[in-house]
Amino acid sequence: MGVAPDMKVRKALQIFYLRIRATLLTFPEIFRKRKTTSIPDNFNNILFIRPDRIGDMVLSTPAFAALKAKWPQAHLTVLASPDNAAVLKNNPHVDEVVIYSQEATFSERQDVLRGLRGRFFDLAVDPSDDYELRTAWLARRSGAATRIGYSGGGREVFFNGPVLDPRPGRHFVDTALDLLAQIGCPAADRQPRIFLSADERDRAEVWLKERGLGADPILGVHPGAHYETQRWPLEYYTALARLIREKGDMDVIVFGMPKEINDLKFIGEGNEDRVHLFAVSDLRNFLALLARCRLLVCNNSGPLHCATALGIPTVSFMGPTDRDRWYPIGDDHIVLRRDDLPCIGCGRGSCPIKTHECMRSIKPAKVFKITNSFFNR
Repeated sequence: MGVAPDMKVRKALQIFYLRIRATLLTFPEIFRKRKTTSIPDNFNNILFIRPDRIGDMVLSTPAFAALKAKWPQAHLTVLASPDNAAVLKNNPHVDEVVIYSQEATFSERQDVLRGLRGRFFDLAVDPSDDYELRTAWLARRSGAATRIGYSGGGREVFFNGPVLDPRPGRHFVDTALDLLAQIGCPAADRQPRIFLSADERDRAEVWLKERGLGADPILGVHPGAHYETQRWPLEYYTALARLIREKGDMDVIVFGMPKEINDLKFIGEGNEDRVHLFAVSDLRNFLALLARCRLLVCNNSGPLHCATALGIPTVSFMGPTDRDRWYPIGDDHIVLRRDDLPCIGCGRGSCPIKTHECMRSIKPAKVFKITNSFFNR
């Protein structure tokens, strides 16, 4: 199919780039001894660095629980992004959230960094294992006495505590937990969790009652995803909604961002009596409504992991991403993926052979059969 040679070239270029970067970053270390610190038995002021996507933050929540279980007296600060900070609201294991935005001005970002240094953290945790330099650099700029993270292309120069090599085949949840294990912090539970307040649940009930929902079971649908290759075709979601209207016994809420409202309308067109649209302008409102769904049908993206953290069963579509890394955690999850395709592991954001077969070959009738049987069991 022409995918394998392209993948080999991309991999070779990545290796070359990382070697050059590592050489440039570690060259000064030749002239000075790299300082390492002994690991204390106790930490009282901890920084966890996670300024990226919603799903990444959700999948980091087991690490927060592990840190608090080991050092309950510690003040745990999470460095978050504007997009994912709301995930942490009501989380009993997180004491404080500091927002760091790449879109902020240089002066605003420097103010955040100066604020971090003034907190005198005794531990900074950077769980990123994908060669990202920014988070490792943030760990150093925090001024934390002990800084731990993953190696890769010179990232290790920013840490002075345990440094792990990235391990293939590890789930995203476990990358953070593996790192914490190096400082004597075991994890008793790897299940992600999101915590909703009574007020948030009440607002969701009001929204449902205003639309005459709640008497019948609710199917949640989220058609969005960051990469094109991770999206089940929009017309398939529409066909699924039509099948539900004709043969199913459930109401449907289609979730999406305000900029995706035309896609949501496309899915609901002709099915307005059973299909209701919700443009997500507030993450907490979305989470509260999601918690009222009996099942979520979605792509492999942030909402999938939000559902698992809320204990909501899912049916999801997984494209050419790393299966071991992004599989939903917990019970009662069905993942539809064409593992038999020779190109399934391409890892690309757009289909290199222009067929998108890994998604287009999963037909709406099959998905309806799965979802309908779930509601009828």
